[in-house]
Amino acid sequence: MKKLNSFLLSASLIALLFACSKKQAAEIKPDGPTTVTTANVTYSNFAGALFQNKCASCHGQNGAIRTVWLFNGLASIKNDVRVANSVLVTKTMPKGSTLTANELALLQAWFDRNTPE
Repeated sequence: MKKLNSFLLSASLIALLFACSKKQAAEIKPDGPTTVTTANVTYSNFAGALFQNKCASCHGQNGAIRTVWLFNGLASIKNDVRVANSVLVTKTMPKGSTLTANELALLQAWFDRNTPE
């Protein structure tokens, strides 16, 4: 039991140290043959990857500030109005990173289209 507690403590400390990494700075470029536009943006073709890359290291299951908001997929975004406000209005998120003009436009369109899956 003592070894398990030591392991869990070590894993938690490592997760805290590497949370909010520089990989958040990379621009999300949608995959697939179809170009993602403000007219066809969805969670699966753009928003999911953006949130995974820009938010999950801090707000994911092992994130340092998951108690503020826990990102665990589409429902966690739809069920919390603070997400759109923090990213698009006050621009206080993501910490330690920014979104490009294209990412902001696509994300705004996704919210405007009622967050399609």
